[in-house]
Amino acid sequence: MKPPPRRSVFPLVALLAASLAACRSTDGARQAPDFSLSGPDGRTVSLAARKGRVVLVNFWATWCDSCKEELPALSELHRKHGGDRFEILAVNIEDDASQKVPPFVAEHKLPFAVLYADRKTLDAYAVRELPASYLVAPDGAIVRRYLGPLDAGKLENDILTALKRRPS
Repeated sequence: MKPPPRRSVFPLVALLAASLAACRSTDGARQAPDFSLSGPDGRTVSLAARKGRVVLVNFWATWCDSCKEELPALSELHRKHGGDRFEILAVNIEDDASQKVPPFVAEHKLPFAVLYADRKTLDAYAVRELPASYLVAPDGAIVRRYLGPLDAGKLENDILTALKRRPS
């Protein structure tokens, strides 16, 4: 009887490594896709113009309960850290945002920039569930992706860590 052929474990190890890398989808260093979007106030906001700052790009909708639940935490983070070094860009994904968002912003007194998404931006960020947030470092790299409701303590720690990075 012949012994079974020897097989290399390399393909198995390579497959395992690739699988683990794919599981790391909430962290990464890819560049944040740029966008230029307008909001209820009529001004156009570009992500590229914020290079040198830490930016939280938060995708949300007025009908999303989890999105509404995280608004107080986002407002508090804006109050504590907002300014020249940190900014929140809340990007609404609704088709009829221009009708729904202005009264929502007024009612909730949102202190950060609110913008209307376009299809190109939603596709570039692969928004498939809400809320979805991306923490962008001063050098434009996405340092963390958050899917679902934010953990305010973890987010604040991530913001403080990102504030220590220098733009390239």
